[in-house]
Amino acid sequence: MEGLNVAMNFACEKGLFSGIKVPSSDLMVSRLLYTDDALFVGEWSKENIKILARILRCFHVVYGLKVNFSKSKVFCVGADPKEVAIWATPIGCKTDELPLTYLGVPVGANMKFL
Repeated sequence: MEGLNVAMNFACEKGLFSGIKVPSSDLMVSRLLYTDDALFVGEWSKENIKILARILRCFHVVYGLKVNFSKSKVFCVGADPKEVAIWATPIGCKTDELPLTYLGVPVGANMKFL
């Protein structure tokens, strides 16, 4: 996971991958990593998807660890679900909608009512 973290840091620093800016902060989030689990967060763009797919392919070649894309899902906020499906299919991912639960924490839900 450290190698994947370094690759994502490089991509973000060079402007190749665009994460999401945390409101009222200078903090940018591009991924959440926990043991063997990863959640990638970024602006919805074809370029971001291509770069992420390339990083994951390089990760596989270098470390021999392959992402199980059939268990992976693509979520998008504010994009056409048909477009999401078009871009998820070549990667081999399924699509899903928010809210979701990640490591027991609700993501994308209205936190006021939880």
